[in-house]
Amino acid sequence: SRDPVVSNTAAAILRQVVVAVFDRVVAEDQEHSDDDDEGADTRERDLTRKYAKDAFFVLQDLCLLAADSDSIFIRVDAVDKGLVLDLIESVLVNHAAVVARHTAMVHILRERLAPFIVGFFAEKAPFTLVVRCIRIVWLFIRDLHTDLVPECEMLLSILTRLIDSSSSSSNSSGGGKSGRSSVSLPRIAGMQSAKTVLGSGFPLFYRVLAMEVLRNTLREPQLLHRLYAQFDGRAADGSEDCHVIGDVFKAVSKVATERPELRVSNPDGIPSALPIGAQAGDAGDSADSRQVGAHSCCLRTEMHKLLDKHEPPLMPEPYLAYLAFTAMVGAADGLAERVLPLCTENVRSSALGSAPGSVFSPALAPALADEHVASVKKLVQDSWPVLLSVYTFYFAVRLDDALFRQVMDTMQKLVQVSGAFGLLEARDAFLLLLCRSCLPQAAIADHERQLQQGHGRAGVGLPAVDEAAAAEDAAEPSKTQAALPLVTTSLAGVAFAMNARQVECLRAVVACAQYLAAVLGPLWYPVLVTLQQAEELLHQSHGMSASAAAAGGSSGAAAASTGPPAATATAPSRRASVSNPTGVAAGGSDAGQSSASDLAQIRSDYARLLGFVRASGADATAWAVRALCVLGSDLSTVPADPELQADEAAMRATSSVIHRRLSAVLNRPTFAIGQLCAFAAGNVDLLVGAAGDASAGDDAWRVATRHLLATATYPHAPPAMRTQACGAVSAIVLAAMDLVAQADEEPELAPAFVAAVASGAAQVRILTPLLQMLRGTPGDGFAAGGRFVDVSKLTLDTVHRVLQASGRSIMRAWGVVFDIVHSVLDEPPAEAAASAGAEARQPGYLMRCVFPCLQLICSDYLEDLPPHCLRRCIECLALFGRQNEDLNIALTAIGQAWALCDFLQGLSAAPAAESGAELVSGLLAAGSERDAIARAWWHEPLGELASARTQQVLWTLLLHALAELGRDRRHEVRLGAVQTLFRTLDMRGDAFDAWLWDAVAWAVVLPLARFTLTQRAYVFGLVHARRLDELLEDAQAEAARVAGKSGVVAEDPARLYARQWDETAATALLGAARVWAAPRAALLDIGCAEQAWQCVWLLVQALFVGAPADAVCACLPDPACAPALDVPADFVASLAAAEAEGAAELRARLRTRDSLSAAIDCASTLVSSARRTSAAGWRIGWRAWLAMGALAARVPGSVGRGFNEDAQGTAAVTPDALCAYLRLCPTIANALRAAGGFTEADARALLHLARVVLMHVEIPLHAADDCKMTAVQAQVLDIVLLILDGGGPGASLDSAAAATALAAENLAALAVLPYAVLPRIAREQHGALAAAAVVERTRAAFAPMTERLDVLYPADGEPAAAERKRPLRRVVRPGFGALAASALARLGAVLCELPSDEHLKRALLSGVWQDAVVAMGLHMVAPLAPERQGDVSDWFVRAVPSGMIRLRAASTAEPADGARMRSALAAAWQSVGAVLAQTIGIPRDILELRDDCSCSERPSGDAGACGLAAAVQIRILDAIAAASLEYIANEEATAGSGQPPEVAAYWPMLVRILEWGAVLAAEPVVLLGAAAADDFGTGGDFGGDLGGSDGLGVQALTMACFSWLLRMSSGAGQPAPAWVSAAAAPALVRRSAMALDTFVGDKRLVGKSPLPQSRIVLVRLVLQGLVQLQCHPAALARSAGSDLAQRASASAAAHIFALYDRLVELVAVPDPDVLPLVQRCLKRVSAEMCG
Repeated sequence: SRDPVVSNTAAAILRQVVVAVFDRVVAEDQEHSDDDDEGADTRERDLTRKYAKDAFFVLQDLCLLAADSDSIFIRVDAVDKGLVLDLIESVLVNHAAVVARHTAMVHILRERLAPFIVGFFAEKAPFTLVVRCIRIVWLFIRDLHTDLVPECEMLLSILTRLIDSSSSSSNSSGGGKSGRSSVSLPRIAGMQSAKTVLGSGFPLFYRVLAMEVLRNTLREPQLLHRLYAQFDGRAADGSEDCHVIGDVFKAVSKVATERPELRVSNPDGIPSALPIGAQAGDAGDSADSRQVGAHSCCLRTEMHKLLDKHEPPLMPEPYLAYLAFTAMVGAADGLAERVLPLCTENVRSSALGSAPGSVFSPALAPALADEHVASVKKLVQDSWPVLLSVYTFYFAVRLDDALFRQVMDTMQKLVQVSGAFGLLEARDAFLLLLCRSCLPQAAIADHERQLQQGHGRAGVGLPAVDEAAAAEDAAEPSKTQAALPLVTTSLAGVAFAMNARQVECLRAVVACAQYLAAVLGPLWYPVLVTLQQAEELLHQSHGMSASAAAAGGSSGAAAASTGPPAATATAPSRRASVSNPTGVAAGGSDAGQSSASDLAQIRSDYARLLGFVRASGADATAWAVRALCVLGSDLSTVPADPELQADEAAMRATSSVIHRRLSAVLNRPTFAIGQLCAFAAGNVDLLVGAAGDASAGDDAWRVATRHLLATATYPHAPPAMRTQACGAVSAIVLAAMDLVAQADEEPELAPAFVAAVASGAAQVRILTPLLQMLRGTPGDGFAAGGRFVDVSKLTLDTVHRVLQASGRSIMRAWGVVFDIVHSVLDEPPAEAAASAGAEARQPGYLMRCVFPCLQLICSDYLEDLPPHCLRRCIECLALFGRQNEDLNIALTAIGQAWALCDFLQGLSAAPAAESGAELVSGLLAAGSERDAIARAWWHEPLGELASARTQQVLWTLLLHALAELGRDRRHEVRLGAVQTLFRTLDMRGDAFDAWLWDAVAWAVVLPLARFTLTQRAYVFGLVHARRLDELLEDAQAEAARVAGKSGVVAEDPARLYARQWDETAATALLGAARVWAAPRAALLDIGCAEQAWQCVWLLVQALFVGAPADAVCACLPDPACAPALDVPADFVASLAAAEAEGAAELRARLRTRDSLSAAIDCASTLVSSARRTSAAGWRIGWRAWLAMGALAARVPGSVGRGFNEDAQGTAAVTPDALCAYLRLCPTIANALRAAGGFTEADARALLHLARVVLMHVEIPLHAADDCKMTAVQAQVLDIVLLILDGGGPGASLDSAAAATALAAENLAALAVLPYAVLPRIAREQHGALAAAAVVERTRAAFAPMTERLDVLYPADGEPAAAERKRPLRRVVRPGFGALAASALARLGAVLCELPSDEHLKRALLSGVWQDAVVAMGLHMVAPLAPERQGDVSDWFVRAVPSGMIRLRAASTAEPADGARMRSALAAAWQSVGAVLAQTIGIPRDILELRDDCSCSERPSGDAGACGLAAAVQIRILDAIAAASLEYIANEEATAGSGQPPEVAAYWPMLVRILEWGAVLAAEPVVLLGAAAADDFGTGGDFGGDLGGSDGLGVQALTMACFSWLLRMSSGAGQPAPAWVSAAAAPALVRRSAMALDTFVGDKRLVGKSPLPQSRIVLVRLVLQGLVQLQCHPAALARSAGSDLAQRASASAAAHIFALYDRLVELVAVPDPDVLPLVQRCLKRVSAEMCG
């Protein structure tokens, strides 16, 4: 039908009908199964049974229809041939077994269908028919190969010819015999030989379909085995063998390798995969851009499955090669599928008996002798060359990850199967291919050629290699040589690396070696060669970035920029051969270079491989060790072991390995020695016989040690290899000694080995190689070696490590160890200088090697040494410390003193009294020399170690040795010795007895400290005098050494030398201070203890002030000399006066900033320690401390600021140093107080010292923060406050009042310091207060500072005045403003809190009271800290008024001091008046008016501008005025009428102040601001905010002054004394008249306009006061004039009479607010006149 639906439906129904027919045959056969004979001819039966007959005819008709013949049973004219072939395929797919059971059906297939199929391939056919026909061929081969043997053979030959037209058929003619003798190939119609049938010019899909069938055949292991056994595996009655499967393998392999363009251009190894996401061909059509794999080379559906296609699909070019390759891979995998699980254990067990040196040929175990496994073995034996060629080809093709993993897996299985079957040739070929593929062979060959060329130019001959011949051998793999020859050259430093796939290949090599470890035999050698080169490449390439060449398939791809620097010199980058034409970056799952994890994993595989070697038995162990030794010889110039000649020949016979001894020329370590060391050290129990059978490891021990010793002692061996061999011997010996140490504790060790350890034989055998290396004797058969420094060095290191790890196990070798030490020190090898390198030829090289052994003895084995050996050990340490060849050894020897200290301290000694030795201080006082005493200790006989005397001598020898090293010319040595000495004393001194401390103090510590200070002064003197000849040699050598080690330019040698001695002296002195600071009772019991304490303080003083130590202290005990303890009040000044001319400048040269800091640390240690001395001891420290500050802070008048600078311009005495120095004061002072020894003289000396420190040239004049004190200022203030508490318990001052007065005096001086030290240009800015006594005293005390300011800030008119750049106030005041403010705050608190009248009286008589008043006045008038101005006024108001009242009571209580008190009170009142005048703002000339003069003039424009608010001014005025009236009122009540003499000068001053203040607001109205006139308020309410503005403040102050004048003039109520009224009333009248005149003038000026309210308030206040005032009768009385005038002046209204004219003028200018008060005044006058 033309309808496709109808056609397809009919075909499906027909197919079901045909299948149903054969289904009935199955059922029929089951019914007659009992009647059928096995193997009988069933042709007749097939035609008699119903369903079989039907099936036969159906099959016959289908075959006829397929062959274009007429059908017999099925009556049909024409049927589609494709449908017929589909029906035949359905029958064979579903019922091939039925067909095979019926001979007739098989016959019809042979007679009808087989000729058709054979003839079908003779001509071209449509694709659809070819597909269906090839599917039937596959069913023939798969299901009917046993029934249709000749046909299958012919079909396989046809398929072979289809894929490879050059291959020959297994039977060239139809008469040929097959491998199956019972079946002959009949000559049937249409059946021809494959060569005749197959024509030329067939389409490509024929090859593809044939290749798919063959791939399916090869990938089915069972089918492949049966086909091979049927065709190739047997001979047919003596006829020639058939090789159908062999031809198939060859043809498939040829197809797999027929596309050479698939191989990458660079033959350097296995190419890596393309990056993830990159497609094949993205970078072009070159081979380097292709990747073979299922994704890029496969069809979506295999071609033989495309039944619905009429035309063949498009397919990738490499598809056919991909099919062939996967077919071969599948065949290899199938070969190993069943064999390996059965063969592994049997092959291993059968291989254990092979002897070293023989070629292994294993016999199959009985379990492997079955026919199936035998056929597999023969198949492998026949096919391995073909497989090898395919794998060789595809190892150069870029495969995807999945296919590469499959290839590596099958390749590994092929090696294992070959080894399991004993196919040594196949095993070696496959394994060598893996070995060669692991490495970039072309890059290695290029590297080799470059090395040969380079060494050829250098005159070094190397064996040449014909690389072309090697390449030809690789092109045609044979059974004798399948690859490029391996080259045993070292690859260290090359510029190429391994990619990740090569690493995987390497791991496959390791896995194969592990699997076949027992049977590898001589093949160990090429395996180890591969591992050696891979190890070097991985080691140097891990962590390198991926390069382009890695993606291009070359592991020789490491670019020059990523390789090590040395690589470019020895092996330049091969850019032409490793370039990446694709430009694709490395990536993907395994692209790029190998990583660090690869190296770690491979090394882990190495370790497992060595484990397999041991587990594989003695044979594997022997072969592996021999192979490593031979490889080691090949990589060096060391001759091979004569005992290994036969084994070496067997190893080289396994493969063509070319050994080139380039590593010897290149001087690099070898992989062979490294692995030999790892194996021997890891399996040392086997080698030394501790694991059981001693014979199993004896041979390996002997071979390994002989080779290593030969390498280590060979004269021409490269140093690197010699070092590696020595290290290997060291590792083996150390591992063996670890076993020796476990001999008594490990029960699993062999009894024979334990017995050998007990007898010492094991130790002798183990340590013998060390002795042989020292002597240069590798063993029998070798030529005598040489003695080399490097060998000796490593041997000594090994001895040290043996001592370190197993010292307790070699107790019998102590003598050898000490002999080694002494032989190295006394007589080094004669050949050392001639044969060693530059470093080894340096003096003391071997001494540096042997010293660690002595270190180990000191750290671990001292308890095993007798006393005389301990003394010898101390002597050796001293010798090592004094040697000049190696500084580090000297320093380390010093550090070893700690071990001796720990050991000596741990000894349990007898009581010290048993020693009976005389004290060292007594010997020194008797005139003995210190050196003689020390020499006696070195030769004194020693007893038992537990005796006290033995321990005393050992301790003193150790400490004395450290002290002697502290005098070394090398800075590091002496500094390390000094530090070690004093750390020892700090940590171990508690265990010392009095004798030992006496020896330490007078023979060790004090002499050392004095020597360092003396040497320091000597060096500083030479540097200052520029006498450098004596220092230059040592200093320059020291500077050169420092520069050589640090790589920087060293400083000036002389300065460096001076700085180093400065550091040494500081360290020694600080250590001495710590010794005496520790609370040790034994130290107090030494001879002349107080003298030793004084010596320490004097040495600290010398370091601080810069005095030479020999001029300060001799450090010798003298019982007749008592220390000076007294400190007079002028102690500080007397030190400066007693100092000789030029001594200060000499001291300045010996001072540095570091020395001062160190001296302060020493003093702090002595002061702040827990040690408690007597009062005399503290006075020694106090006196030294004062002397330190006095001399260090003293600046001679003849020198300037540069006096305190060193040669580099750096200040020595800094504020920080002075501050740190002053911080020690409280501790010493409090200690003296506790001891009852702090006197007033001490306090005055301390205060004098504080002033000297404050005046030092380095103390800044300017503070960084105006509101904060500097650190030194704060310390000075704390010292003053310390004196303030001097009257406490235990103090020795006269009284608490004296301490308070002394402290307050200095507080006042500090409070006025900013005003006192002002230069001449600013001394007139503060009026009368600037000339106060306290200011003058302070200026005199701080005269040096004033002189500095005069120089820095000259007055106007002086030459330097024009250069002044900033205002004086900002320059001078901030520097001391915070100090002055803080001092004033404390002073104010003191004055306000004086506990008793005694304190007040003492303050008054000492002048402190007046000083405090002036200080507060200055701070109120010219505040330095404006935020504190209110506090100052509070202190003034609180303290001064009440204090003056209390002082008056105190003056009357003690009449004996009345005159002094009156005089002091007069001065105090004058100070109070001066302060009051300054706070009000009265000019100085007003205060200086005579009593008969009037201050009637108006104040100047800036009068009253003192900086204080009006409210504060009024408050001060009220407080002082009230206190003044109270004072005179009390005086009046006590002493009667009359003016007190102490206020005689003060009271006129007070009246002038009030009179002047009363006129402040008397300005004309035109000068007042409008705002001030409008906002004052109403009435007399002036008690509000009087300081709201300047104008209002002045009005309020004026009113306050008027109020006090009115009160003082009053004679009624609480009347003032007559003399007070007489002084105040005239002033009141004058200021009232001025106020009234001003008002009248203003009124006339403004006319009818209103006056300012403030002016009206002022006039009302005046008039109100005049009305209410009852004037004292004598205040204004006049004796001249009329009676009326006299009477009026003596009346209570005398003041109104005096102002009568002004009152009349007020009536003329009436004002409603003022006129009523005027009227009242006039009425009062009228009443007085009329009365």
